[in-house]
Amino acid sequence: MAKPQKPKGPSKPTRASGDRPLIPQKYQHAAAAALLVLSLMVFFNQVIFSGKTFVAADTIASHSFDTLLKDADASGVFPLWNPYIFCGMPAYGSLTITGDRWFDLSYQVFSLVLKGGSALLMNPSGGWVLVLYVIFALGMYWFAFTKLQSRVAALVSALAATYSMYIIIWIMSGHNTKIAVMAMFPYILLALDRLRHRFSPAVSLALVLTLHFAFVASHIQMIFYIYLAVGLYILFFLVRGLATKGEWKSVARTGAVFALASVIAFAMDSDRYLSTLEYNPYSIRGANPITESLSQAAPTKSVEGGLDYDYATSWSLAPGEMLTFLVPSAYGFGSVPYSGILSRNQEIRINTYFGPQPFTEAPQYMGIVVLVLAVIGLIAHRHDPFVQYLAATVGVSRFIAFGREFPVLYDLMYNYFPTFNKFRVPSMILVLVQIMIPLLAGYGMITLFSLRDRSMPPRTDARWKYVLAGLAFLFVVSLVASSAVVGIYEIFMPREEAVTFFAGRYGNPQVASELYRFVTELVVGDVRMALALLLAATAAMYYYARQKTSLTFAAGIVLLALVADLWRISAKPMEPQEQRGLEMQFTAPPFVEFLQQDSTQFRVLELVDGQPQTSNTLAYWRLQSAFGYHGAKLRAYQDVVDVVGLSNPLVWQLMNVKYVVTDRADSSAGLRLVFAGGDRYVYRNEAAERRVFFVDSVAVAGGLEILGNIRSQQFSATEVAYFLEDHGLEIDPPGPQASATISEYGLQSLSVSVRATGRNLLFLSETFYPEGWVARLDGEEVPIYRANYLFRAVVIPPGEHALILSFEPRGFALGKNLSLGANVVVLIGLAGVAAQRLRKRSASPGGAASS
Repeated sequence: MAKPQKPKGPSKPTRASGDRPLIPQKYQHAAAAALLVLSLMVFFNQVIFSGKTFVAADTIASHSFDTLLKDADASGVFPLWNPYIFCGMPAYGSLTITGDRWFDLSYQVFSLVLKGGSALLMNPSGGWVLVLYVIFALGMYWFAFTKLQSRVAALVSALAATYSMYIIIWIMSGHNTKIAVMAMFPYILLALDRLRHRFSPAVSLALVLTLHFAFVASHIQMIFYIYLAVGLYILFFLVRGLATKGEWKSVARTGAVFALASVIAFAMDSDRYLSTLEYNPYSIRGANPITESLSQAAPTKSVEGGLDYDYATSWSLAPGEMLTFLVPSAYGFGSVPYSGILSRNQEIRINTYFGPQPFTEAPQYMGIVVLVLAVIGLIAHRHDPFVQYLAATVGVSRFIAFGREFPVLYDLMYNYFPTFNKFRVPSMILVLVQIMIPLLAGYGMITLFSLRDRSMPPRTDARWKYVLAGLAFLFVVSLVASSAVVGIYEIFMPREEAVTFFAGRYGNPQVASELYRFVTELVVGDVRMALALLLAATAAMYYYARQKTSLTFAAGIVLLALVADLWRISAKPMEPQEQRGLEMQFTAPPFVEFLQQDSTQFRVLELVDGQPQTSNTLAYWRLQSAFGYHGAKLRAYQDVVDVVGLSNPLVWQLMNVKYVVTDRADSSAGLRLVFAGGDRYVYRNEAAERRVFFVDSVAVAGGLEILGNIRSQQFSATEVAYFLEDHGLEIDPPGPQASATISEYGLQSLSVSVRATGRNLLFLSETFYPEGWVARLDGEEVPIYRANYLFRAVVIPPGEHALILSFEPRGFALGKNLSLGANVVVLIGLAGVAAQRLRKRSASPGGAASS
């Protein structure tokens, strides 16, 4: 069989005589790259030039552990455990934080690239994230050019993808690991496409590195979407090759190379992922809730080892929300500036979204100009296999994004596709749509360019004029008769639904009516701008096709229309703040300064409006919280919250909650007010137990029975410890001389001086996690038992002893060695490829002469 040849891309746009390029051809790639970088600098000018930053909940959550990282570095330990939230949990395995991965040699080089790029951008806050956007934009341009062979069309694709709402908003929301993963996606597609046409060791090694850099960011859901897109790519071209008796062998080879590259890339990141694989069976994403056995209702759709179905699908995109692809404010938009009755005419930022999702900051908008170009590209190039693949990926992604709102495809994936049921937010998969649609838009530009190559028949000319006249008419109507636009909008979005929603949220019919009017104004503005931009872009391409204007002018108008469309919408949720805004989040409030005076080991439970505060900021001040914020907490901890709750005094005892911090006065029994300042009250729990103490006896019970006994407070913390299994232990009640004192409390180690009067059971108010915690009594390893469902216990024989518990997960130790070895292998491979190319160059006549 003949070796498959690389197909030619779409034909380049021809130029009329005298249509000289604004920039000489040999500089056009550099100019396009410079334009992409410059556009990002202008869009984020407040961050780069004014020293501002984004202060989102996820940004604050990540900075909360800055102190932990500093302490780990000062102690010379890699931060594997986090003692500051949820009574302790794996830090590295839960993808919360990371340390200095010195053994990952290739990523050390990549980190220097990020730091160097940030320096070129004048080291703004989060500069490394902006560099990742640059890498993504350049990758989109490079890949699009290889497919389209047109610099302008490639620039359209790159700009459209970079400023798609769901992609550009990540930095504003603090979702930095998403762009860290997806920045590599264009390069992965580029490597696949090249390998499908011709095998290359250099491209294969480049594929390994791009996969590795995507893995490092550790946003597993985004990585899954990359693999889904790659799987569709290989499957599509394999089936097509078999059906047409074409290039199926080269596709199969590409799939094998990709699989091997994935294995090597995984090895390079195995310290992280082996830790995660250890953690997963114990997290809410790997184990089912114990509360399922409480329900007598019909079985839910939840599957073994996956997230609860309702939780997993809580951010499903309703089919009707696809209207926001055209009119971004159709469902109220999201976070927008507002002034009116609700704010007493002062400008504030409110969320006006009223769709079926719990909330959203912004719609999944890709640009009206981009969408029209994509439709043109799809229709004109529908026989192109790659275009067919793009369309298929868009279709699959869209149906998965519907989630429970239209679960035809989602439920199949949830029930049968490996790992899929561990992810939440079905609408997140639309990131693939916001990459594939811009690529289709590039094909649309190629189609419009080709119109100049042929004479325009009168009928076609008339159609262009009809379209222009129609757009102009609709634009004028939107200006002079906005009520007509609102009337059409209300056909799709009845007024009653929105008003009822706003009335329920704000409890004021007058405010609800005003907010609906505010939304309709946004909709009218969207429609006007869409029509104006489409009119400008269409007119420019019409006059270009009629050879009445140059390619430079027409392309410039289309690019300006595209950028204006996307920037107008993508800038709405952007709210950069002065650096001091972020710094103020970590300025110790008075209640923190009070708590820091207590040098004993204790935990804090912070309540806001009577509910536990989903925040990790206490960790910044080295205060350990009984609660916190994480998307994949331990299942055992969540079971305690679900069955018992965190307002239970016995839970407070078991969790070593010494202080309860609230935003309102509390007269509950057992709580004594010890501090009031600012907007917080601090109460001391008079029944608080120490972090370690002896327990009188042991009993065996099932998980629900244990949690039920805690909920009903049928025992005291020192009376009995419940085990899930019968270990055949004989326990003596501690005598008066028994004692246990923490001699050293490290980030991931604990030393206790104990004196036992018999075979006593020592209870430790620390989360039980079997994958890594080791107990040594006088240097000899002893078992750690799971006590009272969530905590640890160790049997202490008579006498005085030194007990040391340390976190030593095997997955990390093995993964670190694998990562170092895989890095060495890849770097040797790269050196070999470079040496081979140098030899070829020196052996060539030109090379010999030059040497």
